[in-house]
Amino acid sequence: MADYEYHLVTEANAMLLDAVEKRVFEAPVRADFLSTCLANPNQFLIVAEAEGRVIGKALAYIFHFPDKPSEIYVEEIDVAKDWRRKGIATGLMDAVGAEGRKRGIAEYWLITEKDNDRARSLYEQKAHRRQKSIWYEFYC
Repeated sequence: MADYEYHLVTEANAMLLDAVEKRVFEAPVRADFLSTCLANPNQFLIVAEAEGRVIGKALAYIFHFPDKPSEIYVEEIDVAKDWRRKGIATGLMDAVGAEGRKRGIAEYWLITEKDNDRARSLYEQKAHRRQKSIWYEFYC
């Protein structure tokens, strides 16, 4: 069994993204987009690494509110196809939680598709609360 390492991506270790398994990202990582991502103090990227390659990622945003504690929204969790069902997504979620604790944040949340049964199974196991939500998308 491979050893997995989880890294908060920074400018100092961004070279991790030079070796990424297929389908971890939707397209090749662009240096200009990555710089913008890493420069945002309310956004963070955690990657899972094995055998010298990035095999998964979690991209998250921090929301600050005037009337309640800050929260983290997990925009994406992706694991390369050949690495799925090995605990990597669980490790990524745990790493998001650990990063939240470092930043003084107590809760994170995410949204997934109704038919994403494998992901929903994981989320059902880990969640402390399940919401009944409907997701709407709008064009700018």
